[in-house]
Amino acid sequence: MTSTEPKALPSLISHTLSRVTPLIGLVLFAVALYFVHREIELYHWSEIRAAVLGISAPRLAMALGLTLLGYLVLTTYDWLALEYAGQRLPYPKVWLVSFLSYAISNNVGHAFFSGGSMRYRLYSTWQVPAPAIARVLLFCAVTYLLGTGTLLVLTDALVPVGQVVTDKLPGSTLTLLIAAVALALVAWWCVVLLVRRPLRIRRFELSPPAPWLALRQTLAGGADMLVASLVLYALLSEQVDMPFDTFLLLFLLAQVTGLVSQVPGGIGVFEGSFLYLAADNHSSSAVLAALIVYRIVYYFVPLILAGAALFAYEVRLDRMLRSSWVRSVFEVIEISIPQIFSYLLLFAGALLLVSGATPTLNERIHWLRYFIPLPLMEVSHLAGSIAGLVLLFLSRAVRNRIDAAYYTSIAVLGVGIVASLVKGFDYEEALVLGAMLIAFLPTRRHFYRRSALLQLEFSAEWLTLIGIILVGSIWLGFFSYQHVEYSNELWWKFSFHGDAARFLRSLFAIGVAVVVFIGYRLFTHTPADLRRPDALELERAGAIVRRARDTAAHLALVGDKYLLWSDSGNSFLMFDITRKFWIVMGDPVGAREEHVQLVWKLRELADRHGARVAFYQVGTQNLPIYLDLGLALLKLGEEARVPLQSFSLEGRRRANLRNAFNKVQREGARFEIVGGEDVDALLDELHQISAHWLAHKKVREKRFSLGRFSRDYLRRCKVAVVRIDERIVAFANLWETEGREELSIDLMRYDLDAPNGVMEYLTLSVMLWGKAEGYQWFNLGMAPLSGLEQHPLAPLWHKIGNTVFRFGQEFYNFEGLYHYKDKFDPVWQPRYLAAPAGFSMASVLLATTTLISGGVRGIFTK
Repeated sequence: MTSTEPKALPSLISHTLSRVTPLIGLVLFAVALYFVHREIELYHWSEIRAAVLGISAPRLAMALGLTLLGYLVLTTYDWLALEYAGQRLPYPKVWLVSFLSYAISNNVGHAFFSGGSMRYRLYSTWQVPAPAIARVLLFCAVTYLLGTGTLLVLTDALVPVGQVVTDKLPGSTLTLLIAAVALALVAWWCVVLLVRRPLRIRRFELSPPAPWLALRQTLAGGADMLVASLVLYALLSEQVDMPFDTFLLLFLLAQVTGLVSQVPGGIGVFEGSFLYLAADNHSSSAVLAALIVYRIVYYFVPLILAGAALFAYEVRLDRMLRSSWVRSVFEVIEISIPQIFSYLLLFAGALLLVSGATPTLNERIHWLRYFIPLPLMEVSHLAGSIAGLVLLFLSRAVRNRIDAAYYTSIAVLGVGIVASLVKGFDYEEALVLGAMLIAFLPTRRHFYRRSALLQLEFSAEWLTLIGIILVGSIWLGFFSYQHVEYSNELWWKFSFHGDAARFLRSLFAIGVAVVVFIGYRLFTHTPADLRRPDALELERAGAIVRRARDTAAHLALVGDKYLLWSDSGNSFLMFDITRKFWIVMGDPVGAREEHVQLVWKLRELADRHGARVAFYQVGTQNLPIYLDLGLALLKLGEEARVPLQSFSLEGRRRANLRNAFNKVQREGARFEIVGGEDVDALLDELHQISAHWLAHKKVREKRFSLGRFSRDYLRRCKVAVVRIDERIVAFANLWETEGREELSIDLMRYDLDAPNGVMEYLTLSVMLWGKAEGYQWFNLGMAPLSGLEQHPLAPLWHKIGNTVFRFGQEFYNFEGLYHYKDKFDPVWQPRYLAAPAGFSMASVLLATTTLISGGVRGIFTK
C-alpha cells in the first residue's frame, strides 16, 4: 500500500522506535540471562531446586502476607491520584482498580499502557472524565519514581559505600547515579514549592501537586518499594546473611535496571542485576532461589488471584454477597476478563515450557514406570511442550475475544493437564492448569469474534513477550542439563530417566512448529492492498446497501472511500485514511452478526500499518463493540427521522409547510421521480445546474460523509426533479432501501432562477411520495451539536458544543439547521464519534473535517 500522504520525518522516527523498542527489550533479556548463567554455571539444577524447596513455610507465609500488604499500599497511589485529579470514589472501587491494574502491569511491564488501559476502562465506567484519568496515570507513574528515588538516596546515605562497591559496581558510577537522582528530586521539590501556575506541555495543562499531597505521594511510593523489598528479604535472609540496608540498595538498583530495560515485568533483568551485584559475597544458588520464589509470590500469585476474582464474577458469587459495593465491583470486573485470562494463559504456557525443560523427580519417575508405558511418557512430554507453545499464541486470541480461542484453549489446557501427570506426575502443575481451566469454563459469552486463529495479528510487544518466555525456557533447559555430555545418541535415546533427550526432542519440535507457523504466515498472509472500489465492487456493495435499514449506507456508492469486506462477503464497512487514523463512515453495513468480525478486522489491519481507528456518525446499536475496542464515545449531535405514515400537510401545525408547498406549486412547479436509464439522459442538464449552484454558493464539492456530483454515482440512484415548463430547476438524488424501511435524499441542487422555497417543496414532495410508496421513515440527516446535555455538571465537550450551537453562526448555522429540521416533527436519534480517548479525540475530529472538506485548505474555505 502506498500512503496517501508522505510521512513526516519525526513521525517516521517515532514509528520506527515503537517497532524497535520491543526488540531491544528481548536483547536486554538475553544479556541478563547471560549474566545469570555466568554466575550460576557451577551449580547443578538440583542444588537450585533444593534451595527453592529449602525456604521454610513460615518464611513463605511471611512473604505472602507482605505481598498482601504491598498491594494494599499500592492502593494509595490511586487514592492520592484521584484526589489530585479532583475526583472521589469509594475505597473498594479504588482497591479493585489498583489491584487489577498492578496485577497486570507488574507482570507485563509498560505500566503506563497496560495498567493504564485497565484504569481507563474501569474509571470511565464510574464516569471519571478522560482528562482526569490521564492525570491519575501520570500521578501514579511519578509516585513510583519519587518513592524509588527518595528511598535510593536515603539508603545510600545510610550504607557505607564500601559495603556495596565491587569491581562490578565502581564507586564513581554509584556516586554519579545517586547524585543525578538527588538533583532530580531537588528539582521536583522546587517545582512543588515554588511554581504556582500550571505547567503547559503542548496543549495539556498540568499543575504540580500541593506540598502536603506531594509529601504523601513520596511516602506512598517509598512505602511501596520498602514493602516490596521486604518480601524478597524475608525469603533471602533465611539462607543468606546480608544486612538489610545493603540489601535494600541492591534491590533498588536492580529495580531501576529492570524499569529502564522495558522488558515486560523486568523479568530476568531484575533477577540478573540483583544476582550480578550480590553474587560476589553470597551463594548464587540461594540468591537465585529467593528471586525465583519472589517472582512467583509477588508477581504471579496476584495475577492468579485476579483470575480467581473473575471466576467469582462468572459464577455469580455476587448473588451471595449483599453489600452494594461488592455488587458494583462484580458489575464492572467483567470488562477485564479477556485481558486477565490472556496473561494467565501466557503464564500457563510458560509453566508447561519450563516444566518440559527441567528434570523430573527421580522418585516419581521410579513410581510411574510401573503404570505408564515409556512411549506414552515420551509422547506426553512432547505434547506438554507443544501445548505450552500453543497457549502462548492462544493468549493473544483470547485477549481479542475470538470465539475459536475459547474452545481451543480449553482443549489445550486439558492436554497440558494430562501431559503433566503422565510425563512425570507433576500434580502441582496439573492443579494450577486445572484451576485455570475451571475458571475459564464459564466465560464463553465473552468470546464472540469470528476470526481465523492462524490469521491472528500479533503486536511487537506481544511477540517480544512470547520470545522472552521461549528464550528463557530454552536457556533453563540447557542450564539444567549442562552437566550431561552431549552426543548424537541423545536424540534417539529413549529411557525413563532420559530427561535431557526428551528436552532436545521437545526443543526440535517447538522449533519446527514455530518455523512452520512463520512459513504459513509468509506464504498465506499478503499485505493489505488498499484501493478504491472499482465498478464491479460497487455493484456488489450496492446490492447490500439496498437491503440495509439505514440509507446512509449509500455513501459507499460514491466510490471515494475504501471498502473492507467480511470473510463471507455479506457485509462491509467504508473508511478513509489519514496519516494517523483510519476513519470509518458510520456503522458496518450488511449482516449484523458479522459486525464484530469486521470491526476487529479493520483494527488489526490498521495496526499493521501503524494507524489507529475511529468511527464517525455511528448509532447506538454497535456501541458495545466500539467500547470493547477500547474507544471512547463523543456525542456529535442528533439525526432527524420523520415517521412518514403519520406525516401530512394537513392541520394547523403544518400551515407554514403547506403554504410554502402550495406557493411553489402555483408557480408551475411539477415534481417527478426519474429512475433507471432515464437518469442518464438528464445528466448533462443536472451537471449544468450543479456547476452553477456551486459557483453561486462559492463552495467546493464535499466528500466522505456527503455525496458529490458524479455521473456514475447518480446512475445508481433514482433522482427527484422539479420542472417548470419542462425545464429542470431543482433536483435531488434518492437513497432508498428495498424493505422500504427508510428514504432519504443526498445532493440537493437548484437553478439560480428557481422560485424561492423550491428545495423545501422538493423535500416535501419526496416525503409525500415516500409515504404513498409505503416507506416508514424519512431521514433528514444529522443536526450537529444538537441534543447535548445542558446540566451544570455535564462534560466539558457538551458545554463547549452548546455554546457553539447557540453562538456559532459566524462558522455554521447549527441552531438554524436544527430548527429547520425540527419543524417536520422528527424523532431525534443520537449520533456519536467512537475514537481513542484523550487528545486523540480532537485529532480525529480535525482529521475527519479534513476528509469532508477535501483537504486542509477546504477547512478554511468553502
